[in-house]
Amino acid sequence: MVGTVNTAKTRYFFQMAIARGFNGVGLALVVPAMNSLAADYSDDTTRGSAFGWLGMASRLGAMMGGTLGVLLAPTTFLGVPGWRLAFHVLALLSVALAVSTWFLASDPRPPSTSEKSTASVARELLGEAKDVVRLPTFQILVAQGVAGSVPWTALTFAAMWLELVGFTHWETSVIINLNQLTGALGSLFAGLIGDPMARRFPNAGRVALAQVSTASTVPVAAVLLLALPIDPSAGAAYAAAFAVLGFVMPWCPPATNK
Repeated sequence: MVGTVNTAKTRYFFQMAIARGFNGVGLALVVPAMNSLAADYSDDTTRGSAFGWLGMASRLGAMMGGTLGVLLAPTTFLGVPGWRLAFHVLALLSVALAVSTWFLASDPRPPSTSEKSTASVARELLGEAKDVVRLPTFQILVAQGVAGSVPWTALTFAAMWLELVGFTHWETSVIINLNQLTGALGSLFAGLIGDPMARRFPNAGRVALAQVSTASTVPVAAVLLLALPIDPSAGAAYAAAFAVLGFVMPWCPPATNK
């Protein structure tokens, strides 16, 4: 919230960089806790669907937030530029969500009765972390995460790339929102399919689903980047490619990794 508010108040690039850095730290603290809470509330037979719904909500929120930013960007409210107002709105929503979580959410785990000191708890956590790092499966997940983050990072420039192709702001917004919408549906689909796959094939079901997702993105991305003409008249083809890419890309986190 602090990083979001400060982003809305920045005047220079360096200030913006610092504010966005604080925002990244906040997300790094919140997202693992949120994933842990979702994992605690579910079991092996429902965990995929739980993370599927979570991924769907996240993508729908990104779609609505992006649309809100586009709509508010050219406006001014009480002398406040629209893009700054969008960050203020996001900060207010973050505060409301934090307060709601504090008062309404409960930890499903039973309360601890041990009288361990903070130092002993920290040593136990460090030992558990070392054990996890030594697992070959975890090492493979980390390696996949490093490689898998590359296309997601590249997609942050998708809007700029579409505008360089020649699409208008409105056309770009429609294509990107379509990608987010199909991504939301893909996250939910993968989560719902991952659970029965894991029950039917305990040792390979979720992994096979991730492999199908990863293998499917390669030809779709190749068509998008290499086969389509650099011409805004091919808008329908670009929209279709982004829609298919958005659907197959997000399968790994809800169905397998988490």
